[in-house]
Amino acid sequence: MKSKLIFLCLFLYTSVSFAKEGMWLPFLLDKMNEKEMKGMGMKITAKDIYDINNGSLKDAVVIFGSGCTGEVVSDKGLVLTNHHCGYGTVQGLSSVEHDYLTNGFWAMNQSEELPCPGLSVTFIVRIDDVTKNVKQGIEENFTDSAKAKIRALNIEKIQKAYKDSTGFDASVKSFFYDNTFYIFLTEKYTDIRLVGFPPDGIGEFGGSTDNWSWPRHTGDFGVFRIYADKDNKPAAYSKNNVAYKPKRFFKINIGGVKENDFTWVYGFPGRTTEYLSSSGVAEIMNILDPARIAIREKALAIMETDMHSSNEIFIKYAAKKLRLANYYKKWQGELLGLQINNAIEKKKAGEAEFTQWVQADKKRSSQYGHLLNDLSEAYTLQENSARLNEYLTEAIGASELVKSTAAYRNLIKLADSLPTLDSVLLQKKNLMSFLNNSDKETDKKITKALFQMYASAISGSEYTEENFIDKMYLSSFLTSSVKLDALLSIKDKQDFKSVIRKDPAYQTYLYFDSIQIANSTFLKKNQQRIASLYTSYIQALQEFNSGKQFYPDANSTLRVTYGKVEGVKPKDGVLYTYYTTLDGAMMKNNDAVDEFRIPAKLKALHNSKDYGRYAILEEGKPTVPLAFLASNHTTGGNSGSPVMNAKGELIGTNFDRIWEGTMSDILFDPNLCRNITLDIRYTLFIIEKFGGAKWVVDEMNIVK
Repeated sequence: MKSKLIFLCLFLYTSVSFAKEGMWLPFLLDKMNEKEMKGMGMKITAKDIYDINNGSLKDAVVIFGSGCTGEVVSDKGLVLTNHHCGYGTVQGLSSVEHDYLTNGFWAMNQSEELPCPGLSVTFIVRIDDVTKNVKQGIEENFTDSAKAKIRALNIEKIQKAYKDSTGFDASVKSFFYDNTFYIFLTEKYTDIRLVGFPPDGIGEFGGSTDNWSWPRHTGDFGVFRIYADKDNKPAAYSKNNVAYKPKRFFKINIGGVKENDFTWVYGFPGRTTEYLSSSGVAEIMNILDPARIAIREKALAIMETDMHSSNEIFIKYAAKKLRLANYYKKWQGELLGLQINNAIEKKKAGEAEFTQWVQADKKRSSQYGHLLNDLSEAYTLQENSARLNEYLTEAIGASELVKSTAAYRNLIKLADSLPTLDSVLLQKKNLMSFLNNSDKETDKKITKALFQMYASAISGSEYTEENFIDKMYLSSFLTSSVKLDALLSIKDKQDFKSVIRKDPAYQTYLYFDSIQIANSTFLKKNQQRIASLYTSYIQALQEFNSGKQFYPDANSTLRVTYGKVEGVKPKDGVLYTYYTTLDGAMMKNNDAVDEFRIPAKLKALHNSKDYGRYAILEEGKPTVPLAFLASNHTTGGNSGSPVMNAKGELIGTNFDRIWEGTMSDILFDPNLCRNITLDIRYTLFIIEKFGGAKWVVDEMNIVK
């Protein structure tokens, strides 16, 4: 009994439920979390958060694009999300003449809002448990591949049945490593328009230097609007579309927060692996994170240097740099946090206690006794393949020229299917992607550096000589519109295909693609084995900790996490207080450094103290609250998530975590893990006072 209690305490510390840990399914809150949440101060009910029969707060939370969260904040479909979530879209709308990244954008009425091609928001209509349906026909003695095949067939039937009967998109998701399955009914809107977007000097203030850091002063928000047809249904862009009328939208509270206030986050966290064995954690710490960090460090250094040399290069690479830098720094913090927390040793200690419990019973020993050894062997087996996969993805995949030639494969297939090559000219826009979105010289520098890293890490590599890479960028059809026109002017099919196949960039792509296919085949099979072992491991852990509440790993599905507003002491002699202000941003201002250059208008507002109703007194002087810390368990995908008070009113937008706590995707430490929220008062202040778009603020329901 003593050993079981030791393990239970350790396991709870590393995996299950502290009050502030967990990414909980909203439709289970009434059974699992409502009592605790109310005990921490929540004033609303679980049904206010999730209800399929009446409008609830889940109807005001959206998947923004393909990897972020957004929240509906008006009865006319206004959506708030993070600046970095809309950055790629706004980059696509920008040009040298209309540089919305540097200068920002503010519509002064609905007619000035800009259509955002390719952008969508998705609502969750309903979530149902379909575990029994998915597992129907599966016997315990079936092989892993047989089980997977039956599950896939069942899922296909279930999704079709739901879609046919409801008219909504339907997607079955796996939880707890295929132990549980839920189906998500969704509705996607594709006519999304840009309403307001602060300039980089606000929305990206601090850049990669401040990313994942505290104190933070980034005005990380953007404002968009959903449009629908006259019946409020999804529709492609049309001038005749009207503003979407939501079932529910968030009331906004500008009364402010104080330390220890209850707070909660609603959103779509991307991926966590809280239940990894010590072997799985070791793979991350010893192979995956070190490779990713080294490769991105090299690419970012080249990218940043060239971006300073040309505004055109800056625009082309701004979103790419943000994307690379975001996880580059995250992985650094994750690795450090795991090292500081002795993650592998903690996992091993817990596993030793778990093994004692397993071996104390013959049936358990037979059923579960092999799991940890089998997991260790499986991870050892894929060490080289896991390393190779990271270098193929991060290093070879960083060459935009080589990556762009993947379009040739489809071009060859198209040529075979057409009677003549006349319509091939229609593919020119796709083939111009490299020239339009990349800088040839910058990409060549990155390719040279990263291909060399690949050659140093992976034995037997070809295509790494600098002279070859120079020739590739000189002669590939995708590096010149003149060369591309010459290619598309060829009329003979065999000549056309032969010329394409001789393109050195395409040959390079095919070479590495063949390696990737072979490596992926092995990795996929081995990882299926690992996943199957975790299916049993989770069962064993739940049996051992019967009566305890487990939350599933994040998988980009709708979740609730809760905690309180609180600072943190990340190390000896350092204390992070729980909020920052505009005054702090002004102290960081440095006109000589792009990342810290505050726009002149914001400086003027600060000098005049023209803060309106968003002001607070700090040591007797007026300022504007900017960001605050809380102990909500978040991850990637929670970017843009609404952060609420005890009444379910919006008090901010989640946009980051502190660097010291980024290991929370693997190991949650309640003493270190903090999410960073943009205070809603700063958002409204920027919209109204800086952007001059008070009409947008007036559209919202604001309380104190």
